[in-house]
Amino acid sequence: MAETLSTRVTRLEKVMVEISEKHAEIATKHAELDGLVKVLLDAQIKTETRFQETDRRIEKLVSAIGEFIRRDGKSA
Repeated sequence: MAETLSTRVTRLEKVMVEISEKHAEIATKHAELDGLVKVLLDAQIKTETRFQETDRRIEKLVSAIGEFIRRDGKSA
């Protein structure tokens, strides 16, 4: 038996409610992902900064060792 117009409208209304609920869920997940991306980017920036600071410290240490060796070689 064919659906009546009222039955179709009711079914469409239910589908629209489901779509709306799913859209809200997706929006929530999107916001959560945005937050996670921000946290990951912040962590990446901090890690990169630490690596750069470590590189600078290593460069200074190597330079100081070279200077020490050069001075010690002259006094020997």
